[in-house]
Amino acid sequence: MPRNIDSTDAADLERWAADLWWLSPPCQPFTRRGLERDDADPRSASLLHLIELLDRAPPPCLAVENVPGFAGSRTHARLRTALDRLGYEVREHDLCPTDLGIPNRRRRFYLVAAQEPLLDLPAADSSRRPLASHLDPDPAAELWPAPGLVPRYRHAIDLVEPDDPGAVTACFTAAYGRSPVRSGSYLATPTGPRRFSPIEILRLLGFPDDYRLPADLPLANGWRLVGNSLSVDVVRHVIQQLPMATAG
Repeated sequence: MPRNIDSTDAADLERWAADLWWLSPPCQPFTRRGLERDDADPRSASLLHLIELLDRAPPPCLAVENVPGFAGSRTHARLRTALDRLGYEVREHDLCPTDLGIPNRRRRFYLVAAQEPLLDLPAADSSRRPLASHLDPDPAAELWPAPGLVPRYRHAIDLVEPDDPGAVTACFTAAYGRSPVRSGSYLATPTGPRRFSPIEILRLLGFPDDYRLPADLPLANGWRLVGNSLSVDVVRHVIQQLPMATAG
């Protein structure tokens, strides 16, 4: 049954006996757009609650994903203090899908911690993957914005060419489709720039081809969901440092 993390206690965590805590808390407390309120932001409450529970129910492994601004924050310092006190080995990385050859910028801070020695981070395969391989062959007509939108923001919109071997898309956010700037790229086509579909964005984020959103999901909801997601390829790369990566 779904539960609010704030209502979780140490007995719950001990009963669940998870091998790994994967934490992707809200990023707004650590961004300029979110006013960088850090641990004073109510959206940090769930993470701070889990940090308080670490002493009573420490998991074998723990990992955190957030925006680069999380590093050096007060919340980050509280987490590191707890992990160091409990004897975890900790490593931190600032990684982007482009480091793995994926044509999408989504630079994030990653922390991995374990009670046993961590493994070496494997060498990254940075072979370039073309943007065109992530695109729908028959995109929906609703992906083309209303006339006048693109000309109004032509100096601010990030436009990429589908056949450019070096094309890299900007980071797609939950505001994509609502905000034409700083929320993701547009794709150049013979009939004018169009937006990327949620499925195309999921491909750029490393989701498998058989992953599907509900067929009746409104387009705006799809963009919001994928904008709040993470890069599966980078996560897969990062967690290979955890001792459990060699199990089985």
